Amino acid sequence: MRSTLKRRKENESALIMDELDLCGEVRVDIAVLNGHISGYELKSASDNLKRLPKQVRYYSAVLDYCNLVVAENHLDEALGMIHDFWGVYIARQTGDGRTFIRKLRNPKSNKSNIDPRVLVQLLWRDETIDILTRYGFDRGVRSKPKAVCWDRMVDSFSLPQLRKLVRTQLEARTNWRTDGTSL
Repeated sequence: MRSTLKRRKENESALIMDELDLCGEVRVDIAVLNGHISGYELKSASDNLKRLPKQVRYYSAVLDYCNLVVAENHLDEALGMIHDFWGVYIARQTGDGRTFIRKLRNPKSNKSNIDPRVLVQLLWRDETIDILTRYGFDRGVRSKPKAVCWDRMVDSFSLPQLRKLVRTQLEARTNWRTDGTSL
């Protein structure tokens, strides 16, 4: 399914990442950064849906656009677990191993579910300090743990400002961690 989705990439400048960590709690199977943060949760026919409620909660707290790519056998149950703003794609595998993906529902912009305290956790501590310093909000937190720095971010910026700052920082990041460590 991953390779099929990646081949469908519409914008060549988009950054596509596998397994984007959200707060050490869940991982976005495929994340796309391109002026907004989109995520795709993949559920194959052999998967179960036990983790989906937690994934929905975290995806919905951070992502601008949320999508579920689901095998037909999970479709009905999964639809009852996701929000109406989620996009839905049905994945069907052929006998020769090829995967076809059909769009069932377009995602809508996630305007009212973003949690600023979860969103800022996409930033690394040094990135958070850099932003706070740039805007003059770093006093008293430069040597504090990352949670204190994140709190300062939330207290210093509006949600629209935070969304833009986080997206811009992620798009500018060049040294993505590949060892599975949490953001």
